[in-house]
Amino acid sequence: MKLFGMFPCSALLMACVLAASPGAVSAHQHKDGDTRTVEVVAKEFTFEPSRIEVAPGSRVEIKLVNEGNLSHNLHIAGEGMKTETIQTGHTDTVTVTAPENGKLEFFCNVPGHKQAGMRGKIVAH
Repeated sequence: MKLFGMFPCSALLMACVLAASPGAVSAHQHKDGDTRTVEVVAKEFTFEPSRIEVAPGSRVEIKLVNEGNLSHNLHIAGEGMKTETIQTGHTDTVTVTAPENGKLEFFCNVPGHKQAGMRGKIVAH
């Protein structure tokens, strides 16, 4: 009987661990009308999360928060959309419409940052 009593606790613990993973986030977390807001933290040389999952055709507002020591920005590849280059402790936002299927890539275009691995994806599925 004790074995069955442990299952809900184990399942809850696993769900919390998976939800806390910085690698991906669903844009359904913060909803304001038809636009979903996702906070992306910039550090040296990463974005957290680096993968944002959204519904096809949905509008996504990305709030970039610079928690790094250097200046950072966020550019949506091929869309001509970008945040300002911001200093430590500052934020800026960019809003983009997800593709009907596929992905959009984003990156920091401060010289050397993209090459150092500062990139991510918006995945519509």
